[in-house]
Amino acid sequence: MTTDTPIFVAIDVETTLNGNEEVGLAHPMHPDNRAVMFGMSSGSASHTFMDKDFFEIALKALLPNSTFCGHNFSFDLLYLYREKPGLKEKLQAHSIWDTQLAEYILSGQRTKFSSLDELSIKYGLSLKDDKIKAYFQAGMGSDKIPRAELEPYLKQDVENTVTIAKLQYKAAVEAGQLTLILAQMEALHATTEMMFNGLHIDKDKLDKYTVEVVDTYVECKLNLDEMMLGLVDEIDSPKQWSQFFFGGTKKIQVKEVVGLYKNGKTKTKLMDKELVIKPALAYVPDPDKVSKKTGHVSVDEAVLSDMLLHTVDPKIIRIVTTLLKYRELSKQLSTYVQGLSKHLIGDYIHGKLNHTITVTGRLSSTNPNLQNISNNPIKKIFTSRYGGGLIVEVDFNQLEVVALAHVTRDSQLIKDISSGTDIHSALYNQMFGRMPTKEERKPFKARTFQLIYGAGVKAISKQAGCSFDEAKKFVDVFYDRYPQVGVWHKAFADLVDMKAKYLVGEDGLKEKMRTYIHQTETGRKFAFKEYFSDSEWSSRMYNFSPTELKNYPIQGLATGDIVPLMLGRIFRMFKDRKGVKMVNTIHDSVMFDVDKDEVVEFILDIQEVFKDTDKYFLETFKVPLALKLNAGVSYGVNWFEQKEV
Repeated sequence: MTTDTPIFVAIDVETTLNGNEEVGLAHPMHPDNRAVMFGMSSGSASHTFMDKDFFEIALKALLPNSTFCGHNFSFDLLYLYREKPGLKEKLQAHSIWDTQLAEYILSGQRTKFSSLDELSIKYGLSLKDDKIKAYFQAGMGSDKIPRAELEPYLKQDVENTVTIAKLQYKAAVEAGQLTLILAQMEALHATTEMMFNGLHIDKDKLDKYTVEVVDTYVECKLNLDEMMLGLVDEIDSPKQWSQFFFGGTKKIQVKEVVGLYKNGKTKTKLMDKELVIKPALAYVPDPDKVSKKTGHVSVDEAVLSDMLLHTVDPKIIRIVTTLLKYRELSKQLSTYVQGLSKHLIGDYIHGKLNHTITVTGRLSSTNPNLQNISNNPIKKIFTSRYGGGLIVEVDFNQLEVVALAHVTRDSQLIKDISSGTDIHSALYNQMFGRMPTKEERKPFKARTFQLIYGAGVKAISKQAGCSFDEAKKFVDVFYDRYPQVGVWHKAFADLVDMKAKYLVGEDGLKEKMRTYIHQTETGRKFAFKEYFSDSEWSSRMYNFSPTELKNYPIQGLATGDIVPLMLGRIFRMFKDRKGVKMVNTIHDSVMFDVDKDEVVEFILDIQEVFKDTDKYFLETFKVPLALKLNAGVSYGVNWFEQKEV
């Protein structure tokens, strides 16, 4: 791979703001929005165009082998994809460079959603005219701004962008991060394609589901109101539920006799009194669930679920069960039914996939969050755009477990994964002397992932709802079976503590807490910073987070490096495939909308692509993965009703 700086051409568009608050005023896929002015710069020359035809001609003729760059580039690309048929394919044929994403990687995921102004300051460039920003802040789109003012603003945007891209490229080469950044840029091509395609919504199913949820919600609310009459006045008040379950005091006003009127009638006055509320059940809550400020106990889902395990009172069980159902229906109504409906554009939801928000490089989803829809019937509304087509989802098998095996090189873990051993059942058997039932395996499996994600004994005890001693035994069993994982956890923590330094802040003063910059074999950097600690488990004032130390390198490799790498590869292989649309990615999986006539061949092809993940990883990063990766494929007429291949 050459490290010579490519020929960068910056592209930017100025747009209308005719969307709405729900989807976003400047949403590129909103039908009332359009690009008003197009800008481009190669550094030596800059141009602006009002006519998209002239822009396309200039783009094609200027530098056909260039790398196109932009800031928050998917926004501009989506507008360009919509503006003119054929432009999408031409743009996708080029490499791209997003200055926001590049800075995120260069900073070790510390610079999130950077603005072009922030990067202009960092790289010593002039800032844009505040007068133009005032137009935007007032809700005025570019179509309302005089051309004489908008044109120089746009020119400076593209000129700053191309300069920043060149400086970032040089910095990436020097930091050993160029390969990682280029792979991430290919992934950005993929997620931009997903956002452009969107997920198809069956509106009839959405309407039917809405009616079902509203009816059930109203019935449940009425039942809960009736059940708690005189006990809890406002069923959406966490404070009142805390008082009901755990006791407390509340202020009430009562009439008290304070004397007699001259006519002999009794004189009364409303007086504030403190009413003592007795707890509804004998239950000792987790101390961490008690607010130090108010003394109220959190009545969240975890507390309510734990309460059900510690009471046989049929009345309390009925109340808690109904409250849990009510809250779930409230979430269904606000987050899923109303939330998703607000983001409909025609028959599609074009959510945003973010590359620059998490600390590990994992992609996230917003407006709406299409990665956080649990296995819920609302998924039935997500259907194929092709008549009779199918939704196909491909997800890696045990991706983060494989990443753990790769990083720690634990021989037993590698052996278990390679032989197909179910590690969760094996750990259960080692702990309890027998294999688990299906019902026992599922909650036990969560303990394994809690440990992988960095949880300690105390956290596992709380999250699993088991005793501290049982959680400790599980951790001991895990490290006994996979000793090199334990060795790596300790060795990495020791390394960080030994090599951490006091960095100098932007104010020129040395920071109070130490930082260690860790760079992985893919080039990704993590900045581990000490925290002030008042934990009873540590005698030190400042500590590094054990959760971060254990989890970030694993999650960073799995969903920060491997998944984006494969998104880019899949994009290049299938972007021109007839009847196949990339539509979403959820942590370690990729979703496709596939025409019925293409399904069989596509599933066979995509399985082969995923099986070659280790080959692509080696080709890209020049490092062999400790294990081959496999993926499972499921398909169905909608996102909810899926069958495994």
